[in-house]
Amino acid sequence: MSRVVKDPDVRRQELIEIALKQFLENGYEKTSIRSILKEADGEIGMFYHYFESKKEIYEAALETYNEKYLVKLTEVADTPEWDFKEKLNQVFILLPSSISEYRSMYTKKVNPEIMTILLSRTLLKIEPIFEQIILEGIANGDIRVSVPNTHLLSQFILFGISAIIHDNEVQSMEEKVLNIKILLSKLLDSPIDE
Repeated sequence: MSRVVKDPDVRRQELIEIALKQFLENGYEKTSIRSILKEADGEIGMFYHYFESKKEIYEAALETYNEKYLVKLTEVADTPEWDFKEKLNQVFILLPSSISEYRSMYTKKVNPEIMTILLSRTLLKIEPIFEQIILEGIANGDIRVSVPNTHLLSQFILFGISAIIHDNEVQSMEEKVLNIKILLSKLLDSPIDE
C-alpha cells in the first residue's frame, strides 16, 4: 500500500499542531521527537526535513499558538476610527474568548509549566501592539499622565490585567473587567471606566 504524500506546508503544520498538543499535555522534557512522529505516522528523516531539533519545533508550536492573538489585537490597534477608549473596550471584548480558549486547553493533562510559559510569551508578543495603543492614547491626549517608558508601562498593564483575569477568588468576568477599567482609569488619568 502506498503512502499518500501530503503538501510539505500541510505536513509541517501537522507536526507543529501535534507537537503543541504533546508539549501542553506532557511538558517539554516528556515530549520526544519519536512521540510526535508516532502520532503523525512519520519517519525521523521527515522530521529533520522540517526541523533541526526538538527545541525548534517547540518554538514553532508556541509561535503558532501566539499568532491568533496577534492577529486579533492587531485588528483592534489598526482600526483608525476607534479612539483609545474604544480600542481598550475592544481589547476587553476579546478577553473572555481568549481566556476561555486558554482555560479549555488547561485540563488535568496539560503541563502547568508549559501553560505559564505560553501565557508569558503571548503577553510579551502582544506587548508592542498594546504599546502602539498606549502611544496613540498619549498622542491624542487620552492618557493624561507623564509616561517615561511606554514599553515598561505596556508590560505592567498587560501582566497586571492577566493576573486579575486569572485570579480564582473573583469568578465574575464582568467584575474583573470593571475593576481593570477603574484601575487603568486611575493609573493613566484617563476616562476609561465611564
